[in-house]
Amino acid sequence: MADVWGTLIGAGAVIAGTALTGGFTLLKGRQENADKERDRLEQRLARHREIRRDAYLDLLSKAEEVDDLQHQYLSADSASVDALREALSTASGMLHQSLKIVRMEGPAPVAQAAQRLTDSYSELTRRMGEGDLTFGELLNTRLETLRIQDQFLAAAARALDSAPEPR
Repeated sequence: MADVWGTLIGAGAVIAGTALTGGFTLLKGRQENADKERDRLEQRLARHREIRRDAYLDLLSKAEEVDDLQHQYLSADSASVDALREALSTASGMLHQSLKIVRMEGPAPVAQAAQRLTDSYSELTRRMGEGDLTFGELLNTRLETLRIQDQFLAAAARALDSAPEPR
């Protein structure tokens, strides 16, 4: 009878040990799956952040190109005005194309700031073409454009979860 009880206790211990091991294995598998899912999510978020950052940088690059052409246009002689006007038109079109990408990538505050920045450059280009800008208006418009650009940079930094560099 003692042998039967010893065998039953031994079998019970084996079953309990197997169940305990199986439970730990199941928990470990679930934890590994959760870790893998978290890693995939982090990678997707990092990739989305990278795409946004690239879209924001592209918009700023195109805005800088328009800005440079506007400066050249203001100091150009009459012989090169037509070529600069064509280049400015092309650069403005590229800036609007970059704006579309920023609007797609968002978020809304960045898209709105990008829209204001693009509109500011477009308005300045339009007024330059009409020739109705005084030097004071040009200076005020340039300062306003730089202020709007700072707003875009701040919105972009917030969207990318990074604080803007102190000036």
